[in-house]
Amino acid sequence: MRIPQPIRARWRLSVPGLALVFLAAPVWGALKIRISQGVRTATPIAVVPFAWQVGGRPPFQPATIIAHDLVRTGLFRPLARRDLVQQPTRPAQINFLNWKALGMSYLVIGRVIQGHRKGSWRLVFHLYNVPAAHQVLAFAIPTSRVRLRLTVHDASDLIFEKLTGELAPFTSRIAYVESRPDGPHRRYALMIADYDGYDPQAVVRSLQPIVSPAFSLHGNRIAYVSFENGFPAIYVQNLANGQRRRVLNRPGLDETPVFTPGGGHLLVTVTSEGGSSAIGRLNLRTLHFHLLTHASGINTEPAEFPGGGRMAFTSDREGSVQIYRKALPDGRTHRLTFHGHYNAASAISPTGHEMAFVARRKGLLRIARMTLKNHAIRLLTRGPLDDTPCFAPGGSIILFTSDQDNHRVLETVSTHGDVIRPIRIPLVAGESITTPAWGPDLPGSPH
Repeated sequence: MRIPQPIRARWRLSVPGLALVFLAAPVWGALKIRISQGVRTATPIAVVPFAWQVGGRPPFQPATIIAHDLVRTGLFRPLARRDLVQQPTRPAQINFLNWKALGMSYLVIGRVIQGHRKGSWRLVFHLYNVPAAHQVLAFAIPTSRVRLRLTVHDASDLIFEKLTGELAPFTSRIAYVESRPDGPHRRYALMIADYDGYDPQAVVRSLQPIVSPAFSLHGNRIAYVSFENGFPAIYVQNLANGQRRRVLNRPGLDETPVFTPGGGHLLVTVTSEGGSSAIGRLNLRTLHFHLLTHASGINTEPAEFPGGGRMAFTSDREGSVQIYRKALPDGRTHRLTFHGHYNAASAISPTGHEMAFVARRKGLLRIARMTLKNHAIRLLTRGPLDDTPCFAPGGSIILFTSDQDNHRVLETVSTHGDVIRPIRIPLVAGESITTPAWGPDLPGSPH
């Protein structure tokens, strides 16, 4: 069993000449990105290649990662490198007339420089409002060769949050199950990686299936279903020390564990010998299990709302497969989906205002988003076999699985602009990625 390294803390500081500048003038406020209903027009932004001033060969270009982070949200349209009219790395080198002529709203420049201590570096970046010709944001973030990539995501977080007012997802982690052929059998691994698939680490490996990972609220524990003993059992594992505990081992199929917001309970699905299934709450301290649904048929895939007290779930209680919402204190249940005969696998946004789910339309399984206030639905992906959606911290991106060249792979779709991007995880022949989960932001990030 390989356990991920302890969560990496990161720190930022402002330095003289790089003080945070707050938007104050009216013309600046007019350029602040406004998020509203419907299709958005991506904001043009130029992210200029950073200068490398620490010697040696750079492992990657920070500007490329920042541009990739921003475009994934659907809110920004980075200028192609071939169209850069100049490549300033310091404020005095900027000619704002050039960037205005290109229609840029914002400009990012920066450099990687030596830190105050031997072997330490600093990532310095500046964000400018181009029409106002004024600095919006500037930071010097302590880093090193090992931490540089995560520090660049930290910069992306700061830029995104300053311009949108939303929580950024770029310093968070994802979990997924990797399965690959091994002769006549398959091998399975529960993996955790940076949000873009970089630096994958195996939490547990098995010759039997692993499914349905779910992070706790603070990201220090993960629950999952393992068939390692020949039958499904639910485990909870501490990600700092690797200790794990089997918490549910009932007859039948135990699946889809989800931590409640307080972290003291799991919502799980249990299936009886007759094939019907129900959702219950498992106390992780006492292991007491209490049923929450009692209708006949299939009741599965719980997703609790932020703050607790309500859950969404999938059920066929009225004949077709639909998503329902249940108030846990009094048991009142309301149907949420009505269009089509198959809507399942709900995920609730961090604000609790939106729901992502799998919708079957004309034989295709696609990821859809519903605004819960008015039940307006928008299809976000093309199909044909998209599944298991989950929201990023802040809710600007949805992670899901799709079919690509006979593999199951991970992709993201923006909730603002329908921008679909792959999570680049190298795969061997016959390998697939399934059941993703998006964890919370790492401690030390700018939130």
